Amino acid sequence: MAEQGSKTASRWRKFRWLYVARLVVASVVSVVAVAVIVRAVVVMLRPEKLQLQLGGGLVAFDNILSLPPPNNTVTLTFVLRANNPSGRASVEYGNVAVRLTEAVAAAASSSSSSPATAATIAAFDLTENIPVLQQTAHEVIVTVGLTPKQDLPMRYVRALYEGRAVAGAQMGLTGVLTTHVAMKSTSVRTTYYCWPVSIAIGKVDPAATNGDVACFDEKDAPAHM
Repeated sequence: MAEQGSKTASRWRKFRWLYVARLVVASVVSVVAVAVIVRAVVVMLRPEKLQLQLGGGLVAFDNILSLPPPNNTVTLTFVLRANNPSGRASVEYGNVAVRLTEAVAAAASSSSSSPATAATIAAFDLTENIPVLQQTAHEVIVTVGLTPKQDLPMRYVRALYEGRAVAGAQMGLTGVLTTHVAMKSTSVRTTYYCWPVSIAIGKVDPAATNGDVACFDEKDAPAHM
């Protein structure tokens, strides 16, 4: 009887340890599953990076034949190349406001003890959003008509009329970057800075990619921007 009781107690201890081991394994699997779910949610809600470039680093104006210009209007054109490297999310950059400034003035003001506002060359809004599907690129040709004095200071109009380019300018773009993943969308206000930018009389060539200037997210932009 004593021997049988000892065997029963031994079997109970083995069963109890087996139960504990199974419980530990089940707990570990549950924790891993929760961690995977949490990571998936974080990845899904994370806004994607949109890569922007200014074609040729150029903002081109049509010939200005007289002062004041004919119909008192000047026309500028530039090319934006947008690339979405993500394989899971489509993105859209919308409600974009563009501002051309003298980057030299901006750099000087950043090193000054009493910063001054960078001189604005021109400011306008894009009329269309920039949608980019997964792992694709999208090219936008922007054409804008400006009114001298009102939209474009006369000193820049005069320089362009005389054939002088405005070098070392900077382009800022501020808009809403929306990321679409499955049924989820995340929107973040995002600003890009493109530098250096040349403003000159001429024509843009959408097919040419030499001299394209990268536009940096303000969080990643170099200190001089």
